[in-house]
Amino acid sequence: MFKFKGISSDDMQVVIEEEQHFIAKASQKIESISINGRDGELLEFNGYSNVERPIKVQILNINLIDDIFSWLNGTGILEYNNRITTAHFYQSIEPIRSSSIRIADFMFIRSPFWFKKNDEYVIVIDTVKNEGNIYSKPIIRLEKGNEENIEITIAGIRFSYNFNGEDYVEIDCNDMNAYYDSLLRNRHLTIGYEFPCLQPGENEIIIHQGDPIIKIKRKDCWL
Repeated sequence: MFKFKGISSDDMQVVIEEEQHFIAKASQKIESISINGRDGELLEFNGYSNVERPIKVQILNINLIDDIFSWLNGTGILEYNNRITTAHFYQSIEPIRSSSIRIADFMFIRSPFWFKKNDEYVIVIDTVKNEGNIYSKPIIRLEKGNEENIEITIAGIRFSYNFNGEDYVEIDCNDMNAYYDSLLRNRHLTIGYEFPCLQPGENEIIIHQGDPIIKIKRKDCWL
């Protein structure tokens, strides 16, 4: 069973013939760089590609065909095995009759990464653990203690923040921005070109200055 846009395959009475297409691992993007006078080429890793697959959908209730084609269309959150990712269904093909059911072909593309379905902030102190199998770019929530100015190292990245009278900040390490109540607060954040990236397993946290409460979510990531 899977869900797309909050609607389950059970409710829509469909079955995916090969659900392993959902969990097919993303491939690395590798760029070859030639240098004059050097034997061989340098290989540079440039992240992961989206996963794109054809899938066959068995339609168990032909009275729902119009609803199913409307549902499996466009972009939404895909939920499978208690994990979520962003997916897009497109290029659907008119269903073929097979005995008492009909089978329709769709093209399916999704983000390379999966995250926990139920993902909430957890308080961390000395370490934070990425329970997944690939790096994650978390959301870090810092709640002010007694001091306005704080300085922290998380996963080897050192940064400082001034609360400027506010009681918290949320730092999104994926889009590389700081927010308070959905408003940008980048001017209060001092950091280099890299934001914390959690490797699988334990990642160290060091508080150099201040006494914030540190909370992190989107810390676990899977290919």
